[in-house]
Amino acid sequence: MTTQFSDTYSKAYDLLNEGKPYRDEVAFVQGLFTHIAVDSRELTSVLDLGCGSGKHLAEFPSDVRKFGVDQSPGMLAEAMSRGLQNFESATGDICTARLEENFDLVYSLFHVISYQTTDVDLVNFFSTIREHLKVGGIGVVDFWHRAPWDVDPPVTRVTKKNDKNTEVIRISAPKFDLMTGRVEIDMDLFVRDDPKHDFKHLVEHHVMRAYTLLELSQAAQLAGLVIVDSGPWMHQNKPLLASDWYGWVALTHKQLTE
Repeated sequence: MTTQFSDTYSKAYDLLNEGKPYRDEVAFVQGLFTHIAVDSRELTSVLDLGCGSGKHLAEFPSDVRKFGVDQSPGMLAEAMSRGLQNFESATGDICTARLEENFDLVYSLFHVISYQTTDVDLVNFFSTIREHLKVGGIGVVDFWHRAPWDVDPPVTRVTKKNDKNTEVIRISAPKFDLMTGRVEIDMDLFVRDDPKHDFKHLVEHHVMRAYTLLELSQAAQLAGLVIVDSGPWMHQNKPLLASDWYGWVALTHKQLTE
């Protein structure tokens, strides 16, 4: 069976990503907002596109309005279980979702943009950011950077994690297409949530894409946005180099820069 972020995978997701510095990543994004947003406005509301299990949202102050959108009901169930304050969520496609609200900060992290594998999807994704961004606010997106993939493509990896309740083994086998920058990842997952039970086996198939800054800039402009800053992930005031696997861009409404 081929799935994507199934309920079983959602429950094992946080264990597989144990050690990811969510707090530091949110602090970095907040720093970008303070540095770039117009009039040094106070951060009062955020929208997370592809919010997953909500661990980034959980790092914002309780008085900040939080909204998360994700296509996986299992992921949103994990996010809801955190008991976040001032939080709402919606199940939906981040390329077409339209909420009746605008936000100071619209962000999408953990390479969610790389799931937008066509040029049309990419423009639509940026359009979602534009439609929900307050005038003077910013969007922040991290992404898989294309340049290093051409010389050092991803390889098969085995990840094993466990805690007192759960044991997970993930085998990720990627196939990279140099012509398109797309990678198809077949994941075999073995999950056991009780030592007395056998492992559950499921297969996840993920199709993703690595991007150049030029590709992102062109798509953003077609959506009415402009990239105002960029760099290697978690580094500000540093140029994105061909050796950097992960990058970030900050965006604002195009008319503000004209």
